[in-house]
Amino acid sequence: MRELKLLSLDRIKETEEHDPARAKRLADAIFELGFWTVPIATEYSSLAIMDGHHRFNAAKLLDLARVPCVLMDYKKSGVTLKSWRSEWVVAVDDVFLMVKEAKKFPIKTTRHLFSPSIKEINIPLDLLY
Repeated sequence: MRELKLLSLDRIKETEEHDPARAKRLADAIFELGFWTVPIATEYSSLAIMDGHHRFNAAKLLDLARVPCVLMDYKKSGVTLKSWRSEWVVAVDDVFLMVKEAKKFPIKTTRHLFSPSIKEINIPLDLLY
């Protein structure tokens, strides 16, 4: 299951901290380009971010109303969950627990791998305000 949808920012759930300076640089680059090119990967039932915390926060800095998201299922969408950190072992249940408790992992904890990879898009920013 993979579905591309425009989702309101207030529906999407963050599960990991982000670097504000990186989000700002990304927001500037997106604004300069004038297009949104990489959808945010979200889990379809919880709308938890799998990949794209910096893009999500860049969208907030740009004051966008909605962003392109690929809704995916951990079991059916070719998603593998790992950790960027050697000291962490992350399971899918841990992600759902973070959503339920409204908590966040430290920055660069979860690493989602997608097979096939997520395709780039070209959505004009004007459609996202």
